[in-house]
Amino acid sequence: GLYTFRYRSVPYPALQAFDTPVGEASCVRRSRSNTPLQALTTLNEPLFVECARALASRTLKEGGADDGARLDFAFRRCVGRSPSDKEKRVLLDFLSRQKDRLAAAPARIPDLTGAKDEATPERGAWTAVARVLLNLDETITKE
Repeated sequence: GLYTFRYRSVPYPALQAFDTPVGEASCVRRSRSNTPLQALTTLNEPLFVECARALASRTLKEGGADDGARLDFAFRRCVGRSPSDKEKRVLLDFLSRQKDRLAAAPARIPDLTGAKDEATPERGAWTAVARVLLNLDETITKE
C-alpha cells in the first residue's frame, strides 16, 4: 500500500492524522506534529495492520534462520540501520513474551495474522514485533 486515491473533498483520514497538506494549494514546507491520534492510527488503521502482516511474512521468509538475524532484517527494513544491543535485547524479549502469550491462547493468533492457515505463535509474535517497528518514530519520521 504505497498508493491511495485522494479526493480534495474527502481526504484520506489516516493522512489527516499526520497533517497532510490540503490538495488545493502547494505546500512549501510540511508542519511537524506528534499527537496521540497518530500513534493510534499506526496501531489500528487497517493499512498499518496489513503492512505489519506483510513485514512479518517477509521477515519469516527472508530474514534468516534465527530470531536475531530476523530482527536485524526487519529493523533494517523499517529504519535503515541495525538495532543497537539494547534495542535488540528489548525486542527479542518482547518477541519471546509474545510467542509464550500466543502459545497459551492460540485463538487470538488469527486476530494478528489475519488468516487461520497462518495462525502460528511464531507468525503472530513476528506480526506483533512488526507492529512495534512500524510504530517507531524513527520509522515514521525520515530526516
